[in-house]
Amino acid sequence: MPTIGLITNHRNEKSRELAKSLSDWLLQHHYQVVSIFEQGIEQGAAPDADAAPDDNWQANKPDLAIALGGDGTLLSAARITAPYEIPILGVNMGNLGFLTEVEADQIYSNIEQVLGGQYVLDYRMMLQTEILREGKVIREVCGLNDVVVHKGALSRLLEINFWVDKDFVGNCKGDGIIIASPTGSTAYSLSAGGPVAHPSLEVMIQTWICPHTMTARPKIIPADKQCVIELEDVSSEVLVTIDGQISHELRERDQIVIKKAPYKATLIRLAPLKFFSLLKTKLGSDTSTRYE
Repeated sequence: MPTIGLITNHRNEKSRELAKSLSDWLLQHHYQVVSIFEQGIEQGAAPDADAAPDDNWQANKPDLAIALGGDGTLLSAARITAPYEIPILGVNMGNLGFLTEVEADQIYSNIEQVLGGQYVLDYRMMLQTEILREGKVIREVCGLNDVVVHKGALSRLLEINFWVDKDFVGNCKGDGIIIASPTGSTAYSLSAGGPVAHPSLEVMIQTWICPHTMTARPKIIPADKQCVIELEDVSSEVLVTIDGQISHELRERDQIVIKKAPYKATLIRLAPLKFFSLLKTKLGSDTSTRYE
């Protein structure tokens, strides 16, 4: 019997309601249903963004996962499912829905299509982040979108050193730095002036956040390299944030090492992705007249 995993944004009442009705529908159609965050569903709480699947899910690994929420829920789902090569179908219960594939009002017909084998898989490069303190790794996290080093509540400029492998790129003062995957190139990096990268590429995009210089420019870095960020003169709160969901406070001379993750996120598409058409629809890009 095929097993379907459900990942739900429990802060969204409509997501919780749909999770219940979808679970009933799947059971009626003879599918086994497991929840990645079973305790969170029982308590109606939001899942921990850095949590692992529970024992029940581990013992009944889904054949595919359905993420009910917005892009943030899909980012959480990608971090959980990617190590197990479980494909994700994203159902949009939020606003933008740039990563999700299905709208909530069409979910049942679309899921029937997927369960009938009518879909394609979209593989996305992920980023592995290691936080080093005094030369020792104190935390390791993989994410789909981006890694951001940024200041906390105070407005003091950060001073950041940046390397690609052992090649020193430079030192910059500003509000922070972003290392994005191609998937994340349309998120915070884009807002900070970074380029858009097609999600089929395997590169990293480095973008400064409000650099206090006229010469700092975004850079595209091969995926077989690693980016190294080091902080200087930390006199106030500084954080590294992965996918906008997992944060860790940094100290002076901490290093953040970012490289291609050893696995990819697998997204389910109802049809092959038309990325630039999606970009135009969601972000309103390139609205000029098309000439034949």
